[in-house]
Amino acid sequence: MNYHSIKRQVIAIVALALATFGANAQTEMPDLRVSGNQLVDPTGKAVVLHGVMDTPNRYFNGWRWQGWKPQYNGEDVQPCLNYFEKLFTALTDHEQGAYCTVFRLHLDPCWTNDPDLPLVGDGGEQNISQFSQTRLKKYWRSLYTQLIKKALAHGLYVVIRPPGVCPHDIKVGDAYQEYLKTVWTTVTSFTSFLNDNAGKVSIELANEPVDVYDSKGVKNSSVALRDYFQPIVDAIRANGFKGIIWVPGSGWQSWYNNYAKYPITDPEDNFGYAVHCYPGWYNSGSGSNDKTNKETMRRQFEVQVPVVKTNPVIVTEIDWSPLKPGEGHYDEHGNWVEPNYGTWGTATTSGFGNAFKYIHDYYGNISMTLQGSGLYFDIDKYLESGKVQPAFQGVDEACGEACFAWYKDWYEEQYVTAVEDVKTDGIEVICRKYYNLQGMEIDAPTRAPYIYKEVRSNGKTTIIKKCNIQ
Repeated sequence: MNYHSIKRQVIAIVALALATFGANAQTEMPDLRVSGNQLVDPTGKAVVLHGVMDTPNRYFNGWRWQGWKPQYNGEDVQPCLNYFEKLFTALTDHEQGAYCTVFRLHLDPCWTNDPDLPLVGDGGEQNISQFSQTRLKKYWRSLYTQLIKKALAHGLYVVIRPPGVCPHDIKVGDAYQEYLKTVWTTVTSFTSFLNDNAGKVSIELANEPVDVYDSKGVKNSSVALRDYFQPIVDAIRANGFKGIIWVPGSGWQSWYNNYAKYPITDPEDNFGYAVHCYPGWYNSGSGSNDKTNKETMRRQFEVQVPVVKTNPVIVTEIDWSPLKPGEGHYDEHGNWVEPNYGTWGTATTSGFGNAFKYIHDYYGNISMTLQGSGLYFDIDKYLESGKVQPAFQGVDEACGEACFAWYKDWYEEQYVTAVEDVKTDGIEVICRKYYNLQGMEIDAPTRAPYIYKEVRSNGKTTIIKKCNIQ
């Protein structure tokens, strides 16, 4: 048996081992933390995550798990869990080309709001007048914790965001700041689950702050963001949560320049920044005339998000698809968005999409979640036939086809370790290596399960073992 035959066998065995071990992903997933401007695993290897966001809400889930009802109660939990189990299965189905590694979970206010409380002011997800800590506790235990467990079991790290969105104007010391403290101190103390899984579940402090006022009433001052979110970080750490915290910026999560001067401080030194990115932002192109220049977009991205040089970043919302005749809409900035295939932003992969990929690859520390599961894969096709295929299949200029290809490429670059060339030299053991169960090389055996690979010079024995040191 020659060397090339041995090498092919080793590659095949490693691939099979990785696929087999993936079934036990929850216990095998390494904890992640921040080191410098990177997420790293326990061996110190940099990790970048790619996936989708979603929310357990009948309307936003397309009525796929339940028809309209006036409220959300205990009997609605199981149908919701069943639906998301299917999504998680599809998102991680490597055999069908799906390679998600992270899921952003919205703790949707449809579960945490009490409809029996009076609604004060205008409705909308920014309104917290009906928020119920009692319902948050109830559904944290029965719904959200179970959703997170299911995601982890499929090898998905989880980012959780609080119920609803920020009001347009928030101010240091206001009711919304207290609301965020209540949400995060509740979920980090009501049960031990979050603290027990701190290396796999992270917290995104808020969704889409727009204008932030400091304690003196100055809009978007140099200290406003820090002074607003620092007390929330402090409250979370005081409850013992040691996991990663993702800090938002202003301008719908597009401005972070003041953090460079007045940064968040964290006793765990375990935080990054959660950013949003849509066509037309960061000097990118959009619409039917998407001529995004990738270097122009990158430079503006660094102007607005300079913290990318000092901390890991996760883009928790992004999407695009090209022009398609139909009805358009106005975005959060008041700009007209031309009609498209069903995304928030209208642009092309050739322009905006590839420019974002350029930024992603340039910095090497930007994780991402598409703005919805249905923008990565065709949910209805999967529920109907079990087939996982890109969203907007056949539309090469949309995010579904692009991310289906990119996620696979990025996954293989990160997790599949190539077998080094081996030269027979008469020594019985000519190659010995150790890997964690994600395929990343480690220096030595660990107490966690690992892969032990040994190639012998006679070509007869290649050993792959899953072991534990007692």
